[in-house]
Amino acid sequence: MAYSSTILRPSPVELARSGNFRAIAHWLNQILMPLGMRALVGGAKPGCLKILVELQPWEDFEHISAADRETLIRFLCHRIWQLNSALIEGVRIAVRFVGEPEILWERSVRIAAPARRHKQHRSRHLKTKIRRTSRRTAQLKTMRVLLMSGSTMFAFVIGGILAYTRAPVEQSSAVTSPQISQTAANRSGSNRPDRVRTALEIVPVTQHTQVVNPNDPTVSLLFAGDVTLSDSFADTIGKDYKRVFASMDEYRQADLAMVNLENPLTRATTKYPGKQFNFKADPDAVQVLKEGGVDLVNLANNHTMDYEAAGLLETTKTLDDAGILRVGAGSNIREARRPEIVDVKGQRVAYLGYYGEEFAATDKKAGISPIMEDRIAQDIRSLRDQVDWIVVNFHWGQEKATHPAPWQVDLAHYTVDQGADVIVGHHPHVLQGAEVYKGRPIAYSMGNFIFGGNPRSDYDTAVLKVALKDKQMRVEFLPVEVRKFQPQVVSGDRGNEILKQIVDRSTEFKQPLQSPMVLDARQNPTAPTETSPLLPTSPTNPANPLPYSSPSTSPAPPTSYPPEAAPVPQPTTQTSPAPGVTPAPAQTPPGGVLTPQPIEAPAP
Repeated sequence: MAYSSTILRPSPVELARSGNFRAIAHWLNQILMPLGMRALVGGAKPGCLKILVELQPWEDFEHISAADRETLIRFLCHRIWQLNSALIEGVRIAVRFVGEPEILWERSVRIAAPARRHKQHRSRHLKTKIRRTSRRTAQLKTMRVLLMSGSTMFAFVIGGILAYTRAPVEQSSAVTSPQISQTAANRSGSNRPDRVRTALEIVPVTQHTQVVNPNDPTVSLLFAGDVTLSDSFADTIGKDYKRVFASMDEYRQADLAMVNLENPLTRATTKYPGKQFNFKADPDAVQVLKEGGVDLVNLANNHTMDYEAAGLLETTKTLDDAGILRVGAGSNIREARRPEIVDVKGQRVAYLGYYGEEFAATDKKAGISPIMEDRIAQDIRSLRDQVDWIVVNFHWGQEKATHPAPWQVDLAHYTVDQGADVIVGHHPHVLQGAEVYKGRPIAYSMGNFIFGGNPRSDYDTAVLKVALKDKQMRVEFLPVEVRKFQPQVVSGDRGNEILKQIVDRSTEFKQPLQSPMVLDARQNPTAPTETSPLLPTSPTNPANPLPYSSPSTSPAPPTSYPPEAAPVPQPTTQTSPAPGVTPAPAQTPPGGVLTPQPIEAPAP
């Protein structure tokens, strides 16, 4: 009996759906190549495709409208979405001329295929079951102990446990504490407790009275990115600490100004082993922060432990002596998770900071506060009814990446769901986009602010300014030029040029943050309604290399595909091998993610 070898051979569509780059390229080129274009497909990162579209050069390229570009992007997204792959969560589309290295334009888009959504739903459901099981196990242990300690105490505590277990596991929206409506009364003399109960302990509230204009009810907050006062910074600035912030009055005028301090202030000499870069600055360099008007620093980052526990402990003492508040690291996990609660002009702002688990503190070991969802939820929920605003710092993501990874977006949304009001990110060393989720601003990366870790002392960045008054917050980005490690806010065309980076990198979000923007503390602003994708239906003029005609007006840039309102067509299938594509085993590694491979050219 003879068997055909093609019976067990997967179809090209199945190969493409399993993450085979060559098959995906063929899937796209079936339509692109007859129109004078071709797509090269590779892996930008796990779960994200990199699609490089090559065009034939023509003289009138500069006159191609933005609508034509959007049509091409939407077509590619729709084509990938039709595959209905559970492995593909996003695409990075870049366009260039054949044989030319220069990229003409690029865009990142999240792909919400039905198979991907189903996989994410199952993952979230499993995590929820794990959290609930863990919580119930802990409760059973507690009840077992109480049964042995007396019936009166048992009855009292069981009532509290039952009340807690009936509370919802997750909040559906983030709403600021009702106490915010009492800020006017607070300023007029009503008292609030001077201590706040957190998830682990009771902490005092810091009364911040050193403000420029105490009679102005508006509270202004500033946030910048990475600050490293070592290496090239020390060589350039020396001991002239006042010069650094000489042109940055905005920091001295803000009521509360914050940065991410990315080096210990220590004279310790024992480096953390196994690191490529170990930063430290002389403790005297704290004067840079003090003279500049910095009130708080985030220490939850990958360089705080560069000189081990001794370096961290000297850093915290140096900051405390200088009167600069700190979050995100400490001599043990209790101190590392400890928030800073600051009362300024009658409004209470809580600050938290988190980094990955690499240098996590424990009960007996110094370190940082790790990014763990259950702890983040505990920290925020314990504070929510006792403060007016909650600010969360995340040191996260990939260096030099201009867009956040999907897990960062999910974590940011989760954090807002728990009750956070402002999320500030750093670590990539470049500016990323910003969005509004459920009425709350999320700035994914503030880039470098004063970063002496490399010799590049001239660059552009931005500062996030948040103004709080009564029941509203006003959010905006201030464009900043850094020259010789000295930042300065700029305006006009130069400022708009810097801000355009944030605007361009925010288009992937459902509701990009518009700067400036006023957000209500109680009611989430209505997100703009997404329109159905423009799916082209007829070829255009052959002289125009774009595959389809454009609408009369430019559509909004796609941030994810498809919009919620779009119908969900069934993915098409093929039963015969496509010409030029040799079927091969699906390249799906354990874990269900795409493995980065070299970009392959499509079959001729």
